[in-house]
Amino acid sequence: MGFPGQIVTEVERGEQAPTERYLERLAHALELPQEQIYALWERYRRTPVGAGVPGGTRAAQRDCPYRGLHAFREQDAALYHGRAAAVSKLTRAIGRSALAGVVGASGSGKSSLVQAGLIPVLRRQEEGWAVVAFRPGSSPYEALAGGVAELIHPDASMDRSVREAAALSRRMHAEGIGRTLDQLSQRLAKPVLLFADQFEELFTHCPSEEAIRAFLDHLADLAVRHPGATSRIKVVLTLRGDFYGRAVAHRRFSDVLQDNVVNLPPMNRAELRSAIVEPARARQVDLDDGLVERILDDVGTNPGNLPLLEFALTLLWEHRPDGRLTHAAYDLVGEVAGAVATRAEEVYEGLSPQQQDTARQLVTRLVRVAPLGSEGEDTRCRTPVAELSELARVDSVITALTAARLLVSDSDEHGRPTIEVAHEAVIRNWERLRSWLDGDRQFLLWQQRTRRRYEDWHADHEEPANALHGRLLVEAEGWLELRGPESVAADLVEFVSASVALRSEEERRSVLAELERFLTVRADELTEVVQRLAGYRGVVEERIGGLLRGETSLRPGSGVPLSEGEVFRLRLFLATEDPVQADWIVRNLHHAGPAELGFTRDLLGLSAAGEPAAHLWSALGGEGTASGPDGRLRAAVVLGGAEAADPRMARAAASVTAELLAQDQMQLPAWLEALGAGARSLVRPLAAIAVDDGVRETLRETAVSLLHRVAGAQGDLLAEIAAAGPEHAYPEVVRWLLDADDPAVRADAEALLRTVLSTAPAPDLDEAQRVRLGRKRAAAGCTLLRFSTSDGVLEQLVTGPDPEFATQFAHQTRRRDVPGPLLAGLLAEAPDSPARYHLLMALGSYAPDAFADPAVAGRLRDEVLRLHAHDPDPGVHSATLWLDRRWSGRLGVRETAQEAGYDPSGRRGWFGGTPHGTRLTFSVFRPGDLLSGSPESERERSAYESPQRPTRIERSFALCSAQVTRAEFEAFVEDTGRVGLPDITEWSDKPVEPVVAPTWYEAADFCEWLTSEVSGHDRTSGYGADLDDHPVLEPGWSGFRLPTEAEWEFACRAGTVTAYSFGSDRNLLDEYGWSADNSGLKTHEAGLLRPNPAGLFDIHGQCWEWCSDWYGLYGAEPVVNPEGPDHGDRRVLRGGCWNLGARYARSACRNAHIPSNRNYYITFRLALTVPEPRPAGVFGPNPFLWSG
Repeated sequence: MGFPGQIVTEVERGEQAPTERYLERLAHALELPQEQIYALWERYRRTPVGAGVPGGTRAAQRDCPYRGLHAFREQDAALYHGRAAAVSKLTRAIGRSALAGVVGASGSGKSSLVQAGLIPVLRRQEEGWAVVAFRPGSSPYEALAGGVAELIHPDASMDRSVREAAALSRRMHAEGIGRTLDQLSQRLAKPVLLFADQFEELFTHCPSEEAIRAFLDHLADLAVRHPGATSRIKVVLTLRGDFYGRAVAHRRFSDVLQDNVVNLPPMNRAELRSAIVEPARARQVDLDDGLVERILDDVGTNPGNLPLLEFALTLLWEHRPDGRLTHAAYDLVGEVAGAVATRAEEVYEGLSPQQQDTARQLVTRLVRVAPLGSEGEDTRCRTPVAELSELARVDSVITALTAARLLVSDSDEHGRPTIEVAHEAVIRNWERLRSWLDGDRQFLLWQQRTRRRYEDWHADHEEPANALHGRLLVEAEGWLELRGPESVAADLVEFVSASVALRSEEERRSVLAELERFLTVRADELTEVVQRLAGYRGVVEERIGGLLRGETSLRPGSGVPLSEGEVFRLRLFLATEDPVQADWIVRNLHHAGPAELGFTRDLLGLSAAGEPAAHLWSALGGEGTASGPDGRLRAAVVLGGAEAADPRMARAAASVTAELLAQDQMQLPAWLEALGAGARSLVRPLAAIAVDDGVRETLRETAVSLLHRVAGAQGDLLAEIAAAGPEHAYPEVVRWLLDADDPAVRADAEALLRTVLSTAPAPDLDEAQRVRLGRKRAAAGCTLLRFSTSDGVLEQLVTGPDPEFATQFAHQTRRRDVPGPLLAGLLAEAPDSPARYHLLMALGSYAPDAFADPAVAGRLRDEVLRLHAHDPDPGVHSATLWLDRRWSGRLGVRETAQEAGYDPSGRRGWFGGTPHGTRLTFSVFRPGDLLSGSPESERERSAYESPQRPTRIERSFALCSAQVTRAEFEAFVEDTGRVGLPDITEWSDKPVEPVVAPTWYEAADFCEWLTSEVSGHDRTSGYGADLDDHPVLEPGWSGFRLPTEAEWEFACRAGTVTAYSFGSDRNLLDEYGWSADNSGLKTHEAGLLRPNPAGLFDIHGQCWEWCSDWYGLYGAEPVVNPEGPDHGDRRVLRGGCWNLGARYARSACRNAHIPSNRNYYITFRLALTVPEPRPAGVFGPNPFLWSG
């Protein structure tokens, strides 16, 4: 009707007389002549007071100072008590901002606070505010536009008001609401208050999140563009507290609202007393003694009890005897808690059985139910009366419930009469309604969902997508069958019926359309389509014939012919009953994808004796014409299934596998599925590819993935792949083994892994083969540890001539997810020092966090400290230092270590000391044999490394674990007064980094100087004289010296015969030595990289190291204690360099340089001749007093 719902309600309740304009619009809404409406009004006026009104008289209702379940209105301000503080807060909030909100629980009195509290205050101000009140509903712009239109044209006709509101709605939706309200304010010459009541409707009724965001954006824009106290446009909204989170989730809206929110708490006892007593006092009505306290006790502090209080007071007023509110009447109306339920039950029980059934359907449709388990509550829902018209005797039921104040009538933004529950307190407190809602919840939720779909359909009947389809339509038919059409709104029944009719029409037209779909659907849908088309075979074959002959077209007018794939499918449909078409199909398989080929096999069901099958077997064997480059694979698919065991399939397996691996990776699962049982013949070819490291890594990983799909849980096969397959696939392969349900799978895997682990390298293996075998054995060992089986693993960790397994094991444990605590436990069980060295190398690949358990970490720390102090092996000793350095000192090795002196007994292979204030550690080497140089099979070798020379070292010596540092050398320079040294900062910028660019003579002088420092003997040479007959070269010299070339290689190899002391895997050099690949073109401190098995740091790479020998070519004859030629022009350099590649860091690589020349890639390492071990039980003094 275009009037606010409050006015409609007041007129219907007799609280306000209808105006002439009201009657005009009522006639328009009811489509009645105006004369008839006026006649009804005259009859209404003559009706005796109180007739037909339950619970009292109309006069009693008009005089009642309480509002029942209705909000207080502006005209009720004199009767509105108990919220003075909240009114003041809200007045201040709206005074300082253009947007304010009242937030509180349902029933806390939010609407009353604005209507009876704030608005009268604003009206009394000098300019007298204009108020636009609206509820957002499902169309907030239309609702707002209706209120604005009423103020712009208060005397307009109904038609004009509707048109004006529609135009305003479109404008505000497009431009925002600020401009329209500015113009309204200017037109009225008043400031404007926009009152958005029950703002939660925006979130419960709006059809989409986009619509919600748009309206909130426009409100935020309004607040931003009209800031501060001087704004002539203000917005106040009321919002249930359980929807506040939805509102502030919109950031822009939250920013302008959050500082101007008035939270409306429950009324305290004094405020409630005022709300009870003052309205009665205004009507000069008394209350029985103690009644107020009794009512207050019943109300409590629950915010939802406020409407119950008002409703109880209203009923109490209607039942007052002699103008007094009594205890007896309070008992009669059911007290506060039962007032609503009592009145509702009274009305319900007074209805006929048919009316009661209508009441249930009516009231439940007026509630928007929340899904079970959601945080939301059931809320009232304003519903057009037209949607309820099919209910029997609905008018009489609405009249009864409205008269009892349980329902209220209203009109929506389109002027349509509406009805809704008077307050959500009715929903919360009428137990019968609660039980109806719980029993019908799923049915009501379905109606709510369907109503949203109906709105789209109602707006555009012609759009098929707006109808119900599929599951939604089936669900709708099910509810109508279960509950009957009479239980659903007539417009929804019409909607479902229209959707059913549309479905029937679509099915009728779909048969030929299905043929077109047959040409485009995925292969896994072909069977379904063919089955459907089979029922219309005559029509379909006629259509296919016309398409193949070119008589008709799939795309009329386009001129685009059928594609090869489309021709294939059309002929495939015909081939089931046409041998000519079947023969064409098997000769043109290249037009089909893998799944389509599987469908072809299943559809044709080829006989082994038939001509098409014979052609395919010929193509599979390479004897006939294959269908494209992957013809064997395609033939295998179509011949698969029952023919998988045919020996011809096994013979073609390698070729089929190669063609399979050449396919698009995304299509491989589809190819396997298409091959079916025939894929079993590909297991061996796939396994061979998976373990062949000569094959591209990605291809190997693909083979592994396919193998698992094809072979399933074959323990030995999966173990072989775990050991020799691509490393990226390893985690998944091990998971397959660990997850296997059959214990035999694990047992088979462990047996094969032990065999691999114990495989010793054959003498005739080349370098690459040895590395490959070492990696495979290490992977096998790691996998056994993953199975918590360590037997046999520790025994293999022994440094021998070929360290490939032990080194690879140390570098693979973390990558293959061997638990760190497991390795820590094995460290204490290791059978010998070499095993301990390699376990320490392995532990260094882990982060300390891998040992988070304090007990495990504590045991590991104690064991490492013990090994550092007491293990006699120099490799173990240096490995503990490196591990502590790797873990940033967490083990405390450097802080707690005390270097041991030289052991004359020979039992300990290392000693330390601090000559001239610097701690040095030496590895001791006892007499032994060495094959100097490199074999011809070693990669990247040089000719001057041969012939390999049998060499015997007959004297014991020691070699410093690190190269001489810059700080150590600079102390020598300062003490001896040497001059002429270059600035080496570019290559060695820290005191702890090795000195670079010393001449050979300076290196020898340093040895002599350090010897004199620790022995106290006079120096024998003049430093800087560059003497070739240097004292350190004289027989019997017992001080520090440079190593001979043979000693250097003996120490570097540490018993190995491989390219490096750690094996021959050049990919691991970055872990042991500095080269051009990792150095950053400079030197680094010793101890950052791993030591070799003899405890020497940076023996590979870093810097070339001076040896004492003159350079000369090797001879083939065996030698003992070689010291090089007697004279020459260059001294030997060994070890490689930071600016060169891996080939120069090999154990056998030789270099030489003029002894007086400097270079920034040369340094040196200290050597000592040490006494031979004393016989057991014979003790003597330490020959190196500076040690220990």
